[in-house]
Amino acid sequence: MARASEPADRRARLLEEALALVAVGGLAAVTHRAVERAAGAPHGSVTYYFGSRDGLVDAMVDHLVERCEERVSGIAREIAMALAPRGATLDVAPFVAAITAWMDADRDLQLARLELELEAIREPRIRARMTDAGRVFWRMCEPLALALGSPDPERDGRALAAMVDGLLVDRLAHDPASDDVIGSALTHLLRSWATES
Repeated sequence: MARASEPADRRARLLEEALALVAVGGLAAVTHRAVERAAGAPHGSVTYYFGSRDGLVDAMVDHLVERCEERVSGIAREIAMALAPRGATLDVAPFVAAITAWMDADRDLQLARLELELEAIREPRIRARMTDAGRVFWRMCEPLALALGSPDPERDGRALAAMVDGLLVDRLAHDPASDDVIGSALTHLLRSWATES
């Protein structure tokens, strides 16, 4: 029984190690040999499971989308439960707490996602897959925008996702934005929807 899961486990391990390499050294760090070494897998494993480096990169991006979707759907549930009723004083504290926790959890996953977002600018094949990853987050933000009075939840959900990504880059690359700075930025944006509607 244990043997039946070994191929799936090894494939998943290769994908996880490929993402970890992207987080540290960008897409250039993802080679057959480096991924196999990091995963403790036999030589030829990448070719066996993915066929080529392009096949590995495509599978890695798809794996990243799945991982992000798992995380984001959990955050969306937390936010939905914490939303104040429309018309009440806006309390973004639960949203800020959920977003900052998401920023700080799985730092390597966040770095890998951002690296692949940049790579998508230059590589159309990756762009299509990373757009799917972006849509996961946009979809999470749309119901929040709607519940808080946005006149255009699709537009504002995407704007909120873009703001959060900008704050994430700041948190990872510079002196990190404090929870107060993040809270202030998000509060300003969310309250602007209420005044528009």
